[in-house]
Amino acid sequence: MLKSVLFQLPLILLASGSMSLAPAAPAESKPVDVVFLGDSITKAVRSGVTTQQSFAHLVQTGLLERGVKVNVANVGIGGERTDMALKRLTRDVISRKPRFVTIMYGTNDSYVDRGKKKSRITANAYRDNLQLLVERLLLEGIEPILMTEPRWAKDSRPNGIGENPNIALEPYVEICREVAQENNALLVDHYAHWTKAFDGGKNLREWTTDGCHPNPRGHREIAALMVPVFQQLLQSRNVPVPFTIERSVALRREPGTKDGSYWMHPRAAAIPGSANDSRAKPSVLMVLSKFLGNSDYYSGIYAMRTDDLGKSWQGPVLRKELDWESDGDVNIAVADVSPGWHKPSGKLIAIGAQVRYSPKGKQLEDQPRAHQTAYTVFDPKQGTWTRWRRLEMPAGDQFNFARCACAQWLVEEDGTLLLPCYIGVGTRKPFSTTVVRCRFDGDRLTYVEHGDVLALNVKRGLYEPSLVRHGGRYYLTMRNDLRAYVSVSDDGLHFRPVKAWTFDNGKDLGSYNTQAHWVQVGGGLFLVYTRRGANNEHVMRNRAPLFIAQVDPARLHVIRSTEKILVPERGATLGNSGVTVLNADESWVTVSEANIDRPAAVERGADGSLFIVKVKAVKER
Repeated sequence: MLKSVLFQLPLILLASGSMSLAPAAPAESKPVDVVFLGDSITKAVRSGVTTQQSFAHLVQTGLLERGVKVNVANVGIGGERTDMALKRLTRDVISRKPRFVTIMYGTNDSYVDRGKKKSRITANAYRDNLQLLVERLLLEGIEPILMTEPRWAKDSRPNGIGENPNIALEPYVEICREVAQENNALLVDHYAHWTKAFDGGKNLREWTTDGCHPNPRGHREIAALMVPVFQQLLQSRNVPVPFTIERSVALRREPGTKDGSYWMHPRAAAIPGSANDSRAKPSVLMVLSKFLGNSDYYSGIYAMRTDDLGKSWQGPVLRKELDWESDGDVNIAVADVSPGWHKPSGKLIAIGAQVRYSPKGKQLEDQPRAHQTAYTVFDPKQGTWTRWRRLEMPAGDQFNFARCACAQWLVEEDGTLLLPCYIGVGTRKPFSTTVVRCRFDGDRLTYVEHGDVLALNVKRGLYEPSLVRHGGRYYLTMRNDLRAYVSVSDDGLHFRPVKAWTFDNGKDLGSYNTQAHWVQVGGGLFLVYTRRGANNEHVMRNRAPLFIAQVDPARLHVIRSTEKILVPERGATLGNSGVTVLNADESWVTVSEANIDRPAAVERGADGSLFIVKVKAVKER
């Protein structure tokens, strides 16, 4: 399963029935599906409590009074524990495809039965089960909301060892809080609210039917904490950032090409102009490969350059330093390269995947660490490149395969690099994703540390990640053969369990088996991706058109109404793109048409164009 560790990110922690709300904003136009998962306290209905008096119903009606529409499904079951919830999660919860799921357990997990000396489930098992519930929901693109159980009344019947049940429950309550914080999940703290009332002199018998189960008054108290949470969640807080798209063609496949080759993996980086002249235009250096006819078979690296913001380009030129090297009858290339500017050293670093090819162009795994990360350094003052060097990773089988490839990577303020990598024991096992911190001394790149390892045992796992820093946090998008996933971190190393990418209506994004990348313009965060459902079944893996849409960084979903086409489809694929930051208001997306000899591409006029797409924020006048 997925690994998660503690990190500090925004968390709603409620200990009273009131909270400050953001300024009123438009709510969701269509009802949002919400599932309430829990035990008999969630089920609610019992002698003295009707369905209409349950907190689930009160939340629904309370939100409707505030103009927020939700469809509520209450799937609480009396006597249930977290281990039981896991067994029915797919059937009773995930199958409904809700946007949000509340999870409230602990009363039964912690209870000590008569004749027993320990809780029904250990605290460690409870923690593990809660973690699994959170992770499984996130994998489906569903946002979990954890809730602590209400406090027992002071004069409740003692448990099996003669204690008030709160004594056994309190460690489980604390675990619930910790799991919420560790996973950047929302928390509604009913136990804290009921404890505050008790400390203020409230007899909790007045809120329960039997000292444990809430009566109608108790359900009103629970609903009072939940309504503001959902109101804030379901009110739109993102102001769309207006932007324009300018598209041009920098290169096409050479006319008359007969060997099936064409240009691939164009990615660029801006080299700042004169440090003494803020008006000086940057140069943009682009690297690219030539596809050589076989699957994932690429040439050495070519370079192109523009000094007039893309009006004209020099090249492409195959650099000798960046070409293949030979190891007997094996050709060693570096592919999937992404360049970036390293401001502290005044150098450009290009990072990609070292690949070993047989004479017939087949990728080889003929020796340990055949697939590693390689880099080259460009000195703009001298106009020189270094030869490819390998980034040496720590010992251990988990780094036998270690690539930073097709990736957006970052330079931190201290000059270190954060490289999103996909790693594993080899190509026959699912890949995992981690972020590697490296030191750069102006010449050599050196491993320093790596963060959490995010794993998914589905098809080829999590791979080709891209990383961005936005609003003080770090966002990671990852490829899987079946879906695309996203995660968030406070420090760039320790990430929340991965969540499936969805639109803001809760529907799956439809992006799969290809990379996605980040764009930042005008203060907004955007995702560049391809997806199903665009009348594109004739395109291999639905890898065209190339889309861009704004991301809600708090809720980790794509805002459907902002989606635009960056590059229309012509039957070819557009899955291998790159992003170049010019400034805070302008970024370029570079992509070339691939699979252009397929019938669908030939019929629609694809010619192997290499597109430069300028994304510019519209400035207020």
